[in-house]
Amino acid sequence: MALQVFQNGNGFLSTSQGFKTGPPPLYITAETDDFDEVIIQAWRDEGYNVQYIPFGDGGKAYTNTLKRLGDSLSIGESFAIVAFGDAAGICLDVFQQKHTPRLCALVAYYPSTIPDPKNSFPNSFRVLVHLAGGVVGVRRNPEVLGIQGKKKTYRRKVGPGIGTGGFMKLGYPAYTYEGVESGFAESDLDEYDKVAERVAWSRSLATIRKGFIAEVNIEVIKEQHTESRFRVSPDETVQKMAHKPFVNYVPTMTGGVGKKELVRFYKEFFAKSNPPSMVMRLLSRTIGVDRVVDEIHISFKHTQEMYWMLPGIPATDKQVEVAVVSVVAVRGGKLYSENVYWDQASVLMQLGLLDPKYIPKNMRDKGIEELPVWGAESARRVVDEESEPSNELIVEWE
Repeated sequence: MALQVFQNGNGFLSTSQGFKTGPPPLYITAETDDFDEVIIQAWRDEGYNVQYIPFGDGGKAYTNTLKRLGDSLSIGESFAIVAFGDAAGICLDVFQQKHTPRLCALVAYYPSTIPDPKNSFPNSFRVLVHLAGGVVGVRRNPEVLGIQGKKKTYRRKVGPGIGTGGFMKLGYPAYTYEGVESGFAESDLDEYDKVAERVAWSRSLATIRKGFIAEVNIEVIKEQHTESRFRVSPDETVQKMAHKPFVNYVPTMTGGVGKKELVRFYKEFFAKSNPPSMVMRLLSRTIGVDRVVDEIHISFKHTQEMYWMLPGIPATDKQVEVAVVSVVAVRGGKLYSENVYWDQASVLMQLGLLDPKYIPKNMRDKGIEELPVWGAESARRVVDEESEPSNELIVEWE
């Protein structure tokens, strides 16, 4: 089947499904009569034809609406659902039981009830469940002598999941977000949590795209941004970003939030901030559903003030090597954020601004003789792991 590309005004969504009516249909459903416009617009920006379905009283009329969602689609076409709260619980229950060949993906945010954790969903569509901390209802459908019995619901505490990612050991993909409440993904609610929402968004977007067998080449978007910072006007660079972008050079907290700040930052401070001798070498690149993570080796002679890395420090004419990590997030085909990390202690040491042997007396009295800091060696070891020995700062290693 031919690849079909839908323009969303900024980026593009390509899918192998041939939709006759335009972009792929995605239904959002929740308990309220209307819904967070930020979420609706975010999915539209990703190239989907978004329609909202209110939960109402959650009775038969609602469940019948869910069961008929794919009736108007042609052969080979499919749809996806992103549900919240009580509506998410009903969607999970309905589509675990009903064979719906045109449903390709179902994402449930903090459902009030979830299916039996031991049971799985049909392989015909993708499922993802986001759970807030606290307690959730678990629905069981016992069978007695081969006859399906009455459904029962019991309360179960939501655990922390595995590792820092919160992966849950259930019969279907699920994650928990500890320390937040139901509603953490909705920007118009008091329960909104920016960190949990961003992590959940990336997972949701991946699930929906996999369901539609869709692709977005975010590497191109990232490269265009990198190129424009150095060779295009700041105004044009920032206008190609998302509605309220932010750039953060983490150790120095330079950059900006919003287009006005970023235009000024790029125009007055970034563009003229890089020494002519600067060389950047890409060491690795990891591409996710909405993020590009670069590991970069940077070397330069410090012949001028570098506002983004060394604000307030005049030229020292010292040579510097440092490993930098850039994390770029893309939404709706536009750069949404960039966080850039590096070892500032290593940079300051190479410039002669940090002496690892200078220890405050109260710390020297405790036996500390040298700060655990390396200079250019740490960057070189990222390039070649055999260039420098390991554990030289651990006395007991000898």
